[in-house]
Amino acid sequence: MDDEPKKRYLAVKELFNRMSHEISSIVESYRIWRTLTFSRSIPETGQEQADKNAKLLSLYKDFFIPTEQSHLQTFIVGLMKFFDKNPQALSFAGLVKELEKNKDIFTPDLLKEMNPNLARFGSVKDDYVPVTQDTVDALEQLRTSHAPLISNLKNVRDKQFAHTDMKTIKGTFVPNEVEELIKGVQEMFNRLSNDFDLSATVWDHLEDESVRSTKFVMENLQRGEVARMEEIQKKWGSLGASQGEE
Repeated sequence: MDDEPKKRYLAVKELFNRMSHEISSIVESYRIWRTLTFSRSIPETGQEQADKNAKLLSLYKDFFIPTEQSHLQTFIVGLMKFFDKNPQALSFAGLVKELEKNKDIFTPDLLKEMNPNLARFGSVKDDYVPVTQDTVDALEQLRTSHAPLISNLKNVRDKQFAHTDMKTIKGTFVPNEVEELIKGVQEMFNRLSNDFDLSATVWDHLEDESVRSTKFVMENLQRGEVARMEEIQKKWGSLGASQGEE
């Protein structure tokens, strides 16, 4: 088989890899941001724990404030990349365009040659196409169903993160809606990758590990603060006792 179709296939495969890495970054940043932000929420953690977390984050505010802001920017900017309308951008629309452009080149035989395991198990169907109309329709439905949120996040990205407007931008969002959009992006990516080479990606472990690691850092800091206060009390107690002896 000619090398040109293989090169094009590998080039598109690399686009999928880059998009998958972007989703990983979005998932991790969102979960870290949410864990830190809602650690001070009484409905989420209870009054006592929320107060402890607020005190802890305040004590290390020069670290946690920019950390929260950085992760907020990362997941918003990352999400908006998938809906970018710039024809040069690596977005869902751009990826679909590449797949449709190569429909005559990405044949069942090419997919079998590039993925021997698929050929071995007879997974590639004769009617294979690199992107289906059902997937294109699902992408439009994703955009439509989340249009207000996408518009709002894009406004925040453009006027607060990409550059700072003279006027203050009041961008707010509901975390549950963001989580639904992230899930929608993951599902859309998997629909496209399943069309392309019958593959799928799971990000659940990144969600769990990001939350676990963030909570672990905070718990260790809390233990460190307790130990530090005990040492201070012990030191001052010893100092008081020695002065009393004098």
